[in-house]
Amino acid sequence: MKKTLALLAVALMPMLLSAQSDKDIARFAYVSTQMGLTKEQKAKVKPVFYAYMKELHIAKDIYNDLKDKWLTPIHKKKITAEQAKALNAARWRSDEEVLKVRRAYSQKFAAILTPQEVYYLFTYANDSKSKRESKK
Repeated sequence: MKKTLALLAVALMPMLLSAQSDKDIARFAYVSTQMGLTKEQKAKVKPVFYAYMKELHIAKDIYNDLKDKWLTPIHKKKITAEQAKALNAARWRSDEEVLKVRRAYSQKFAAILTPQEVYYLFTYANDSKSKRESKK
């Protein structure tokens, strides 16, 4: 029984690791609806979009992980000079990585979509949650 469960866990691991978050699924649905993508376009764009979102999250986590570590002193406005320097450096590094990801994926999306569609894809993908919910 233990061996069967272990084999099942190993077999399902890649699928679980590659699964998209509900937020990314909702974001793709919003983007594809706003853009009016055809089924064929959706099929081509979807895997690229999810890879983009995964890399974007990693880039943003450079800053977010450090910020989360020091949330209490940040909210109390009691961070030290060293923490402030580290937070600024992490924010700048994160911004640089986000820009690299966006540039790289603009090329990947351009292989599938027109330049105008790429522009709108990034525009809609960056819409805030409140803006996305107001357009439902």
